[in-house]
Amino acid sequence: MKPRLTIFDEPMLYTEGLSKLLMQSKIFNTIGICNSLETLSQNLKDQPPEILVMSSNMLMLTELYKSIEDIITRYGNIKIIVLGNSYDVIDIRKLFNKGIKSYLDRNSRYDEFLKSINAVLLNEIYICDHAKERMISFISNEQDKRNLHIKEPLTRREMEILRFICDGFSSKDISGKLFISINTVETHRKKILLKLNVKNSVGIVKYALENHIID
Repeated sequence: MKPRLTIFDEPMLYTEGLSKLLMQSKIFNTIGICNSLETLSQNLKDQPPEILVMSSNMLMLTELYKSIEDIITRYGNIKIIVLGNSYDVIDIRKLFNKGIKSYLDRNSRYDEFLKSINAVLLNEIYICDHAKERMISFISNEQDKRNLHIKEPLTRREMEILRFICDGFSSKDISGKLFISINTVETHRKKILLKLNVKNSVGIVKYALENHIID
């Protein structure tokens, strides 16, 4: 069954246009539009969507943190995509720590928006290209940033998969590109997490950026 989507954003002309464009893609069963916290709360209560897009137009950053925490606590299965106002690296990291699955700048293109949707539907994370560039700049300008050390080096294959993960590819995509099974990709992914001592793909991207693997 196709997933449901809710868009929490304004103005109405923009959200209605985006809704119609997404319906043409035939990805979603229904698309709800909310322009206030009251309508969003009612929408989530009546029929929680699989994916929720939350815009920086609607809330201050501190309010956005709080709303994400509340939504994740009440509706843990909802995958949240945030459209941010070019937030800095620290704010983006905090959003992922709060539980979002994808971050896009508001100037991201429609095709990148679709990539983020497909990624979260596959339980992957997604970070837009503009945000990745800011992460690289942030890390390169930190004079006292300590290098991360791992107990066991990554193999050539694990490095290949790490780069694909950082580019936002799903395990299915990676298996097709490397001509290996999805189970093999998942095994490599678990080993990468273990070797880097991180919990998820966000940690993998952070490690790769800090060590200039994906410069």
